Amino acid sequence: MTHPDCISPQMSEWLAEAWAQEAEIRAVAVDGAQVRYRAWNLGDTSKPGLLFVHGFLGHARWWDHIAPHFCARYRVIAADYTGMGDSDWRAAYTREQYSHELLAVAQDAGFDRLTIISHSFGSVSALWAAHLARELVERTIVVDAKVFDLSTQLPLNPSAGKRYPDFETALARYKLLPPGRWPVAEILNYVGRHSLKQTEQGEWTWKFDPILLDTVTRDTSLSTRLRGLELPVDFIYGEHSEVATENIRSTFVAQMPQCGKLVTVPLSHHHVMIEQPVGLVAALNGLLARGHAASRLR
Repeated sequence: MTHPDCISPQMSEWLAEAWAQEAEIRAVAVDGAQVRYRAWNLGDTSKPGLLFVHGFLGHARWWDHIAPHFCARYRVIAADYTGMGDSDWRAAYTREQYSHELLAVAQDAGFDRLTIISHSFGSVSALWAAHLARELVERTIVVDAKVFDLSTQLPLNPSAGKRYPDFETALARYKLLPPGRWPVAEILNYVGRHSLKQTEQGEWTWKFDPILLDTVTRDTSLSTRLRGLELPVDFIYGEHSEVATENIRSTFVAQMPQCGKLVTVPLSHHHVMIEQPVGLVAALNGLLARGHAASRLR
């Protein structure tokens, strides 16, 4: 079990090696907004594409310690949805718009074959993107997500839009929701540091657009349209997840007729890449090595 105050030297070295692999920063215009994404190994055009998608109020850098481990077999990118990370803000946001953003970054990266790996909130839009571009997206791997039960809304974040006098004060306010029990402190610090931006007045605030908390979270239309679609998909979840409960997992399998076997990451709650990053990489490698039977039948 990984405890935030007791990280092994091996884990620290493993993380440092991944973070040392600098990403290329790119952007593509989508319906009037710049969508920014991080890329590794794009020059090796003989390899298929792998796209990592973050969760709600997250950003592409949540994947910085995960994505580089797949460069031997893939060209890899991780995108910032608009209103989050370093992408532009919009007047309004929808999950369907996010699907188009994912396809736009994949096209801009030059992918002709693509697997999408999505966490939590990002998964509905990722699956819809796979539906819209079946000739491009060979497979989607969903990581610990509610897809067909979106009735429970996240509580309003009291720190949304709040400004702090200095970076250290702001970073100390960074919390996971749900909090889990075993976040790796180095990873939590890393994603927290890259969740902040400095204002023109010299204060610090969160990168995400506060209106997201009361808009896109209520957009359930895509969830309804996804029901019964035959998409090649796999599902990874944390053993102790507060989100991907047994009922949520059963519903997902029932509504996704081509879902492969469910894969459990032990000793993890919802934020698998922060609590058990090595376990997540192992789970992904296992799925990617096997391929998906439905993808091979296309």
